[in-house]
Amino acid sequence: LVNEMAVLCHDLGVDFWDVIRCAETKPFGFQPFRPGPGVGGHGVPVDPGCPPHGGRASGHPLRMVSLAQEINDRMPSYVIQRCATLLNEHGKSVRGARVLLLGVTYKPDTADQEAAPAREIATRLMDMGAQIGFHDPHVLDWRVRERPVPRADSLYEAAAAAD
Repeated sequence: LVNEMAVLCHDLGVDFWDVIRCAETKPFGFQPFRPGPGVGGHGVPVDPGCPPHGGRASGHPLRMVSLAQEINDRMPSYVIQRCATLLNEHGKSVRGARVLLLGVTYKPDTADQEAAPAREIATRLMDMGAQIGFHDPHVLDWRVRERPVPRADSLYEAAAAAD
């Protein structure tokens, strides 16, 4: 739901981070969720015993889980489209652009890259001619299509050099 809300807010010109900050003022029962480039890791996307797969097998499909997975599966394409749009708005093309990926694992504070959406994003941006670099304090070496991707040790220097 949070990724879909982020896309909707962008399309409406609403700052989604302001929406989250406003929701945080609720005095009880608020659990913050943050939008992201998709999901990865172990479990639902890969395990046939987990919902929604298990629900279908038992005759009880979990439609909300399937819909959430469908939305999250579209997020890498959305991130790439937004990247291209932002570059174009600044007079740049994806071809030759220096793009810095911040975090290449499937969740924060881990080195586990299992099915991380960053790999699909990097691959597709590279196919479009972008020069990809990454910053992730938990990953020292990252490869896309068997090629090493340059790692930025200094986030500030890398961000300043990126388009």
